[in-house]
Amino acid sequence: MNVIEIKSKSGTNAIIQRGIDSLYDMGGGTLKIGPGTFILYDSIHLKSGVNIVGSGAQTIFKKCASVSSRLSADLGYGHYDVSVEKPELFKKGLGIYVSDDNGKGFYATVATILWKDKNLLGINRMLNHDYTRVRNARVCSVFPVISGYYARNLTVEGFTIDGNGNENSFIDGCRGGGIFLLQCHNVKIRNIVVRSYNGDGISFQQCTRLEIEDCEITDNFGSGLHPGSGSAGVVMRNCKICRNKKDGVFYCLRVSHTLLEDCIINQNKNDGISIGARDTDHVIKNNAITENARHGIYFRPADEPMGGHRNLVEGNKIVENCLISGEAEVFIEDVNNDQWFTKNYIDGGRSNHGIIAGNKCKGICIAGDNKFCNIKKAAIYFDGRLVNFKDIPAKIRSGPKFLNNKKVRHLAIELG
Repeated sequence: MNVIEIKSKSGTNAIIQRGIDSLYDMGGGTLKIGPGTFILYDSIHLKSGVNIVGSGAQTIFKKCASVSSRLSADLGYGHYDVSVEKPELFKKGLGIYVSDDNGKGFYATVATILWKDKNLLGINRMLNHDYTRVRNARVCSVFPVISGYYARNLTVEGFTIDGNGNENSFIDGCRGGGIFLLQCHNVKIRNIVVRSYNGDGISFQQCTRLEIEDCEITDNFGSGLHPGSGSAGVVMRNCKICRNKKDGVFYCLRVSHTLLEDCIINQNKNDGISIGARDTDHVIKNNAITENARHGIYFRPADEPMGGHRNLVEGNKIVENCLISGEAEVFIEDVNNDQWFTKNYIDGGRSNHGIIAGNKCKGICIAGDNKFCNIKKAAIYFDGRLVNFKDIPAKIRSGPKFLNNKKVRHLAIELG
């Protein structure tokens, strides 16, 4: 296997990117990075077949402070340059985020500056939207610290991401994160610390068969983990997801067949876990979900076609959530069907109920092996009726092992 080692104790993203690009040109390999602090003026861009292995906590990738400017002219979809009022703030090689009041989320653009000509900045990706000055369009130098677009079969392991959040503007999880992956497959993320990023800690969109293990995702300004936009078959295991300013784990849209296991999800500023919008067929197992500001697990409101159905919640410790608001450790809005609870320990503290479910929800199964403590009622519907305690189905086909090609047709891929 091809190996390149970086022994410098300081530098920028450029030295790391040169190593990745060289290995990719050789057909793949491993980039080993020794202890040191590297300041990032653009993302580290992942490439298929190239592993990045740091030396543990002492290998630090720190994001530069962001700069920002209003546009000096309106921008058009599909173009490869932007016009800014303050070109002196930007330089070749800097990563940027382009957005306006209507062009956010996936409509925003993250790109790298390739050239400058007075107030024009040439970029490497086309604009995803029309951006106009009347809608407060801006260019800001925020970007993912680690970025993967269309990459496969690689490992990212053994370093710390310092997002330098107090010196950076916020970036939405649809385009950003301490680590951000878009349409990536068979990627392993291990032994990574992601802290103080002004956005989500790790966000992945339209991805399959990721493994995120033994990571610490703490003190970020968005959610900790953001599984999103049709991702499937992802394993999130043995991670510490703590003190993030939004949800601990935010399942976004049409995420399916994941496993969230053996994680500590603690003291996040909204829900510990948030599920909804066609997020189905998950296994949430053996986690400690504690002391979050709102619910331990929250199923967001939806109609039946858009509900987060068929989720197994097993063996979790769901304790003393609702520190600021919320009435139950687990809160299931209408309409989220077929939620199966077994072997959980649910202890209220500040919450009034263990589980509250919407009146229109069907198939709420709470087995007798769940234990409830320090709450008024174990499980009720919104109207106060008790949820029936009954065994969960004998055959449940949730989680990554039941993923198949039929279930990822919406991504137009074949599982490798």
